[in-house]
Amino acid sequence: MSSKDIATRVASGVQALRLDGTREAWQAQHNAGLLNDAQSYDALADAIEADLKQRGVEGDMPWSATLRAKKRVKPLRDAAKAMRKAAKAINGTAGAYEMTDPEKVAEDREKKALKKALKKGQVQGIAHNSATRSLERLAPAQNEGDQAGAPQVLGDFFKQNRRGA
Repeated sequence: MSSKDIATRVASGVQALRLDGTREAWQAQHNAGLLNDAQSYDALADAIEADLKQRGVEGDMPWSATLRAKKRVKPLRDAAKAMRKAAKAINGTAGAYEMTDPEKVAEDREKKALKKALKKGQVQGIAHNSATRSLERLAPAQNEGDQAGAPQVLGDFFKQNRRGA
């Protein structure tokens, strides 16, 4: 494959990712090709493994042919696994490209700012209520007309009956 072919495929892939309708088609086409290759590699590995298991060598232990066959088809199994991993990467790339759409980014930022403002308002309300409750516990109102949290002296907290007063 020449560099011109690669450049053409890359340019067409980027153009396909930009448009919603072609993005799904591009994704499906590439996934199908990769998954088809993975199935082909798995089928070939199964056939080779079955053939190699039947080829015993004189002096082998009963399990030797099976182990030798698995060892010989491991590269094909690895290639099939890589094809499935590449198919997942295609899905991730298409999803990430959708997330970078300017309208989507602006919408997400707006939602995040709204959520932050709501949370900040709730935190301020909780802090205010907490401070008010703390003041009420420390300095409760003595009479109905008094305000909770009004400054008091230390002696107000220790009400003692004084003799002679």
